[in-house]
Amino acid sequence: MTDRTNTPDRINDDGSTTITLKRACNGCGQYLGDADNRDVDANGNLTDVRAECQHCRPLVEAEAAGCRTWELTPRSISRVADEIDRLRPWVFTKGYWQDVDGKLQCVGLRIGEGETRVVAFYGDWIIRHPDGHFTVHKAPGGAA
Repeated sequence: MTDRTNTPDRINDDGSTTITLKRACNGCGQYLGDADNRDVDANGNLTDVRAECQHCRPLVEAEAAGCRTWELTPRSISRVADEIDRLRPWVFTKGYWQDVDGKLQCVGLRIGEGETRVVAFYGDWIIRHPDGHFTVHKAPGGAA
């Protein structure tokens, strides 16, 4: 796959600005460069460009190796917790709470118990490996 160009904004003589549409990773939202024809499939849908992103490439590789992944967000936490709780052998999840600006708030999800438990914060990706253990792929700095 060829590298993307990254055309800078251009200030025109009349003071207006000419920009080039940028493509963001559909996994983490980081900009990858200029949008081009490879970004839309034959049906007009956006293609998956996570493999082009340095941050998300490990997730694509994990999925190809048979791992199951979930992105944890405030909107997805209930669904993700439910899906993980239903896995066999039985896996335990619970909201992870911290003091934020003087208020106790749910900031993520605790998965498992004891020494093997992992904590994923909003914006992180949870990875369940084929052998059943879990790891967390942290969100890029400032993404959450």
